[in-house]
Amino acid sequence: MSLYRMFWLAGFAALAVSACMAKTDEAISATASEKPLLFNAHMHSAFVGQDDAAYLRDVLAEMDAVGMSRAVLFINEPSDIADWGEAAPGRFLIGPTFPCVALRVEREQSCDWGGQDWPDIDWLRAQYESGAMSVMGEMLFVYAGVAPADPRMEPYWALAAEFDIPVGVHINRGPPEDSPSRPAGCCPNFDSDLGDPSLLRHVLEKHPELKIWLQHAGFPATPRFDDIDYLEETFALLADYPNVYVDMTALHSVAPPPVHEAAVRAFLDHGFIDRVMFGTDNWEAAPIIERYGAMSFLNENQKRGIFYDNAARFFGLTTH
Repeated sequence: MSLYRMFWLAGFAALAVSACMAKTDEAISATASEKPLLFNAHMHSAFVGQDDAAYLRDVLAEMDAVGMSRAVLFINEPSDIADWGEAAPGRFLIGPTFPCVALRVEREQSCDWGGQDWPDIDWLRAQYESGAMSVMGEMLFVYAGVAPADPRMEPYWALAAEFDIPVGVHINRGPPEDSPSRPAGCCPNFDSDLGDPSLLRHVLEKHPELKIWLQHAGFPATPRFDDIDYLEETFALLADYPNVYVDMTALHSVAPPPVHEAAVRAFLDHGFIDRVMFGTDNWEAAPIIERYGAMSFLNENQKRGIFYDNAARFFGLTTH
């Protein structure tokens, strides 16, 4: 077994990361000036039925504490547009999570689009036309057992291409069964094979200008997943399509630093470090920031790219 894989397995077995995101006013004032400007390319609103107002307060407190000016927010129901977007103007780039799946036994659906698992395409078009939404995703193909080339997806791909809407896609074979993100009773149609990034080639061949970012990139192979890591498929897709980017959630939170560093080095060695974007997936941001900051093999421009500039470029905003 390689050292890379040993570190990964040890870290996953020892997972004990706090999900608490509330910060005191003192922590905010003491740390805000010390942190790099951040663009979070991967964040979620509260689950359906949870208290959005309380959760939003915690999220905004953390954003202020660590210097996070913008974040991509994947919402789970139409009311999130007002609860999050209108409550914090200019802070979030909003997009719909779908297809909806049974993620938790006590919360039957991960999302709810008017009683449907898929948002109505005409309603969605209106959201992009009005500017209420500006991204699409997280696309839950693995969880829902729906392939990117499924005919039901084509209207959404076409809409994203028409409006130049970036689409976030969950890749790789995880999360593992019985993990916090896939507890008992979750996802009867879960299909880990649908995490293969090469399945997106059919979509990109039809819509070559489509912007896609691969979420959860960089995870190493493990015996639990038949030694398949999809890293080569990821690099091949990046090589062929300059409009494909990645985030590394939640590798930088659940794996030990050497495993995360090995993945970052791999993207650097393959020439794709300028397409790696900072993201949290609602894990605590400060430890992730510290990890990237400690990577001496990255220069300051590369770190600034990961923290902000790469995402700003990908999402069509101003770099700093």
